[in-house]
Amino acid sequence: MPLLPSGLVVPPLAHLAALIVGTVTVTAFLLALEPRVRQRHVLAFTPWMVAGAVAHGLHQLDRTVYPTWAEPLFGAPAVYVTAFVALGAVWASLAFRASLRTDEDQVARDLGVTGTVALLGLLVFASRQETLVAGEPLWSLAGVVITVPVTLGVYFGMAYFTTDIVARTRLVGGLVIFAHALDGITTAIGIDALGTGERSPLPRAIMDVAGSLPVAETIGVGWLFVVVKLALAVVLVAVFADYLEAEPTRGNLTFAAIIALGLGPAVNNVVLFALRNSGTAAAIVG
Repeated sequence: MPLLPSGLVVPPLAHLAALIVGTVTVTAFLLALEPRVRQRHVLAFTPWMVAGAVAHGLHQLDRTVYPTWAEPLFGAPAVYVTAFVALGAVWASLAFRASLRTDEDQVARDLGVTGTVALLGLLVFASRQETLVAGEPLWSLAGVVITVPVTLGVYFGMAYFTTDIVARTRLVGGLVIFAHALDGITTAIGIDALGTGERSPLPRAIMDVAGSLPVAETIGVGWLFVVVKLALAVVLVAVFADYLEAEPTRGNLTFAAIIALGLGPAVNNVVLFALRNSGTAAAIVG
């Protein structure tokens, strides 16, 4: 399909069935428990988002890092469902425990801690794979370092011109800006500095437009994608700010989804820059 990224693969029937059953089961438990979702919960989701992106990046670099039976779970788009089932299972367990103890305050903290432990375990696992070697880690670091002041600049600018929106969205609004800024900046680095390919058609189309401009030879083509991503992030924060205030649970879940759509591809880019397969040279961003 022309609007979908390349490389999407439907997992085998057994894995697809397992993912469907897992998703339905986890969703049913969460709907029954009705756990609170506040901004601190969205923050607790982020290590799980990062872990999912790292897991998929390792799969792109070398599918053999996972056992044969598990490998299809980490391709795209299956990895998104795998990450959700893992997060949902832990979240439902913590919410159930909290309901027995009438203590909901610890759920976000414990959810964030378990996600961080899962992420650290995945990084240790990656470091022990002999087929993975250092790629361009400085460019990965540069992407993160550049993103921080860009995020602060954009969000402080929003705070100046639209104080009410920032007052309502606070942490999750800033995370949206950061996630999509990191996606745009790492994609631009990959295209202009590292000469990688872009597997998603819409970013490719945007950069094709930038390539037709006179400045393309001097500043590259990735800058326009960064501008578009930042503009989109600002619009999304502004559009859903009222919804966040009116429906805190659904609003925070909506912001979590928006953050994941930016942070997932961004972290995937960072992984692909930092590591490479010892027998493969190039990475595909997006």
